[in-house]
Amino acid sequence: MIKIGLYLHIPFCLRKCPYCDFYSIPIKFNRNFEENYLKAIKKELVLIKNFLSKKIQIKDFSFITFYAGGGTPSLLSPDFYENLFNFLDNNFNFSPAELTLEANPETLTLEKLKNFRKIGINRLSLGVQSFSQKGLKFLGRLHTVRDIVKSINWISKANFSNFSLDFIFGWKGQGEKTLKKEILKALEFDPPHFSFYELTIEKNTPFYHLYKEKSWFKDKKSEKFYQIIEDTLSSYGYDRYEISNYAFSGFECKHNLIYWEVKPYLGLGPSAVSRISYLRWENPPDLNLYINNLLKKNKLPFKILEKLDNFEFAKEYIFMGLRLKKGISLEILKNKYKTKIKTEIIDRLIYEGLLSKTKDRIYLTFRGKLLYNRIVLLLWENLICV
Repeated sequence: MIKIGLYLHIPFCLRKCPYCDFYSIPIKFNRNFEENYLKAIKKELVLIKNFLSKKIQIKDFSFITFYAGGGTPSLLSPDFYENLFNFLDNNFNFSPAELTLEANPETLTLEKLKNFRKIGINRLSLGVQSFSQKGLKFLGRLHTVRDIVKSINWISKANFSNFSLDFIFGWKGQGEKTLKKEILKALEFDPPHFSFYELTIEKNTPFYHLYKEKSWFKDKKSEKFYQIIEDTLSSYGYDRYEISNYAFSGFECKHNLIYWEVKPYLGLGPSAVSRISYLRWENPPDLNLYINNLLKKNKLPFKILEKLDNFEFAKEYIFMGLRLKKGISLEILKNKYKTKIKTEIIDRLIYEGLLSKTKDRIYLTFRGKLLYNRIVLLLWENLICV
């Protein structure tokens, strides 16, 4: 039996954030959106089951994690997810140990959280973004610091023992003292997991048009901020198990580990990406096209992006695996993917203090993590078949 992680993209939000380049649609939400979207998701699942059986000869599989991302998944009602879970229970081997829901403070109530917990969701990823009102304003968030505190207290009352507080750092005007103050404030709530993402200015966002020619966050400042985050959290017992993620032992995100460990995953909804066996595909980032293909044309909306051979799998293994604290195995590259990285490049990066090596594994040092993208490209350029 093949074990698969299941991702659901929720393309709805109350307002588009100025830095966000994920596919989402700002709407005034109502139940009609839920009902129509749920029909499309169910239809996609039915067609996918047939696709996996006929095209890839995969008939026996189970979903071992569930993750709803967005957009704003907590905008939808608990009834939506309960209906979907019942459908999955009745038509698939659906027994995930971890069911994660991304949530924004302004969409939560205590009753809603209790109902999410009641239907089986057992992990929340709360989009805090900043514990500074100035930071929230700059990032265009709809919630306040008070809303954050209220939401975290509700999360506790709703019996969620597993939750993450997710931050964006490096916003204009944020200094070292402010960052440290935000982290210490968050630590008062004893979350088992943190995510810290450096603000990046992406194309086709309002921030790109405002700030593409400006840079207030230099490399040295970035390094200092990462050092503050890592030093502070490690002193409280958190392990930086992935470049942007910190957790107490046992609270690492199981679903995201599927991506980083290059295991199979299925993505549902517009813009969602899937990789199962040797195939990778992506749904169009267009809600109307997605729904019309499924409900009117009775066909899957995607086209195959690529068929992965050993060399492409090896590149993905390097790209994803180097994000993890444990890094990648040179033996796996050789025996599973029939490739190797030129020894002189590994030795050079070790000499420069960017890589470390233990037995057959290589992994990024603290400095190496700051140059992750450049190191991955260099390793790709020096990857050869054996």
